[in-house]
Amino acid sequence: MRYFLMLLCIFAGLSNCQAGTISPNVSDVKYLDYGKKHECVVKIQGDYLTEDKDKHQIFVGSGVLIAPRVVLTAAHVIINAKNAQVHFNNRKIDVDGFIHPTKYKLYDFTNLDIAVVFLEEPIKLDFYPEIYGKQDEVNKICSISGYGMSGTHRTGAYRSDGKKRAGSNIVCGTAEGMLVCSITDKPVTSLEFMIANGDSGGGLFIDNKLAGINSCVMTTDGKLDSDYGDESCHTRLSMHKVWIEEILKKWEEIVDKKERIE
Repeated sequence: MRYFLMLLCIFAGLSNCQAGTISPNVSDVKYLDYGKKHECVVKIQGDYLTEDKDKHQIFVGSGVLIAPRVVLTAAHVIINAKNAQVHFNNRKIDVDGFIHPTKYKLYDFTNLDIAVVFLEEPIKLDFYPEIYGKQDEVNKICSISGYGMSGTHRTGAYRSDGKKRAGSNIVCGTAEGMLVCSITDKPVTSLEFMIANGDSGGGLFIDNKLAGINSCVMTTDGKLDSDYGDESCHTRLSMHKVWIEEILKKWEEIVDKKERIE
């Protein structure tokens, strides 16, 4: 039996922490260098209210800039967040608001784990990824990036240093409407990578377009460590492309109207 386990954010207090599990035969430097090429992948940080309403728990997750003031992330990253900020090149930009599918339920492992996040200030990049629109993702080579925990595929994820990493994989199928990647199936890529805690909300890219949002892991041993035998699931954006474009259009109209009034 396979178990869906949500890739929750990294919580403050963990020591030694890195992002996504990597091949034991490849230098971590290569994953760090590849992470730098994914400039649009950003860190999301904030705090959650705990069961004791007077206490907060700091978290770290990931997101993808698709416009100067718009980030896509996993709904489970942002839905209960308080005082959330996007971290980019020593800047901290406050989250102004977010939208997720109305039918999304926390810990409901389906293709609805997505949120559109709006920022109070713009982040200017030379390149913002387009949303992948074709539903031909299976068997495509992809790159994956985020700020999550790391280790190797043998050890599983057990550490973190808050740095961004990226690697590659092959989309091997779909489950519950999500894209699935494996580190066990062959053939493997030269920079094989598996998402882990904290990579939630980061991106899966095909042909330089954003095709998926990191969501959860399927495991047979009940352990959320992203080791051999586990598979990752990514919200399939080709199924949300029209919804995202409609939200962006309305957002631009609101921003334009506000700027004209001011």
